[in-house]
Amino acid sequence: MTDINAVASQLSQLKLRLDQAQLTHRDASMKSRREIAILKRLISRLSVACRGLDSELDDKLDMLRQDLEQQKDISTLIPRIAVVERLASRMGDAHPKEQEQLDKQFQRNSEILRRFPGLPAQLKRDLHQLLSQPATTLSGSLQHILGLMSLYERALKLVATKGLQNNPAAIQQDLLMKLTAELQHLITELDFDGEAGDQLLSIRNQLLKGVLPSELLTIALEVLRLMLAGTHQERQKSQQFLDNVNGELGTLCKTTQQSAEQSHTIYEHRGEMTDELAELAQSIKSGLQTHKQLDSWRPELTHLTKELLVLAERNKALEKREKALLDQLSYNKSKVEHLYDQTLDYRQRLTDQEQRIFLDNLTKVYNRSALNDRLEHEYRRWLRYQHPLCVTLVDIDNFNAVNQHYGHHAGDKILKIIARTIRKQLEPTDFIGRFGDDAFMLILPDVSEELRNQRLTAIRQAIAQLPFRFRDSNITITVSMGATLFESNDTPTDIVERTDKALTGARSAGSNRIFWIF
Repeated sequence: MTDINAVASQLSQLKLRLDQAQLTHRDASMKSRREIAILKRLISRLSVACRGLDSELDDKLDMLRQDLEQQKDISTLIPRIAVVERLASRMGDAHPKEQEQLDKQFQRNSEILRRFPGLPAQLKRDLHQLLSQPATTLSGSLQHILGLMSLYERALKLVATKGLQNNPAAIQQDLLMKLTAELQHLITELDFDGEAGDQLLSIRNQLLKGVLPSELLTIALEVLRLMLAGTHQERQKSQQFLDNVNGELGTLCKTTQQSAEQSHTIYEHRGEMTDELAELAQSIKSGLQTHKQLDSWRPELTHLTKELLVLAERNKALEKREKALLDQLSYNKSKVEHLYDQTLDYRQRLTDQEQRIFLDNLTKVYNRSALNDRLEHEYRRWLRYQHPLCVTLVDIDNFNAVNQHYGHHAGDKILKIIARTIRKQLEPTDFIGRFGDDAFMLILPDVSEELRNQRLTAIRQAIAQLPFRFRDSNITITVSMGATLFESNDTPTDIVERTDKALTGARSAGSNRIFWIF
């Protein structure tokens, strides 16, 4: 019996140890799953953060990230992780050399700019401040280079300005180029119907192809003439519409007043007839009570009957007048409905014109004016709610070369198709506006990091897959994107400048890239 109790005690202890081991295994399993989930999320975010550093590494990381998003077993991904590790190791070995080369080149270029004669004091101070902030990372070196490029741009503008001041011919050429660009922009923003609109569109195409300086003044005067003609035509249409409405409203007021007077007259006549009919009825009732024999009362009864017949005739006349009054009121109602329809049509025309004012005439996306308004609106919402607000500048790679080789009609077609393609990838709450000749700006409010990366990547890939064909040649069009987010004390002006810098970084990294600056 003692042996049985001992065995039972041992079994109980073993069961307790087994339960503890199962709990420990379960905790370890849950911890392992959490760590695997964290590892997957880390690898996914690292793949997004490292995008653009190396094309081969980009491809491998994208494949690895897709596999992780599909919840594949980590053990099956070990070979790909090993490949990514080798590529990352190779890049890690190369980065110090590249960093050193970038730093040396940066120092050489800075020294050249510092010795440039005639630099303004402010530009020198900006250069000194840039040099006083050493870069310790590749990203920092890139920011230094972008800053140095900005200073070089300012120095070149200074040289160009001084050159223009000493060269009247260059000043004139610069003014002519500005006038040409302004005329093209002005014609693009206008949207006149009829002959004036057709002639303005023809002039725009002529400006795109290029005109002689001697022709530009004549073209500018013609544009002004057509603008006046189109404005005068729109004003005449509006005045004619208002005159028609005023005339018909005046007629309606007059006929309505007459109808009201007639209705009042008919009402009074009805009242008089009712009183007379009541008197006749009372006379007949009294006669019936007074005269026991009808023969003695017949003459008076005959007279009363004649009066009833007269009242009947007068009633018929009133019915005719009422019928005419109802016909008039029905006509007035139809005229009011017609005026209402005309007003709705005119209101729709005004709405369409207002829409066209804020739409780019070529691409049918919002123009720069509408873009500025929307950016200001989203900025104010961001100040209030502090939700993520992404702004992206999309620029067509090598667009000028396409225009020169295939013509401006091909360039216009590319702009239309790309604008339509971008719109298809956006959500209703997103916004697209034409920022420049071959650039579009996107505003993505309240979108998570993963979704905005997916959306921008989908846009970039969709454009790269578009089948363009000009002059029996298949060509591929790609875009570069510079993206950023509103942060801390940012203003719309800061964001526009930062997206432009990000776009410069995307171009420096190569075409068909997305470059983020935070």
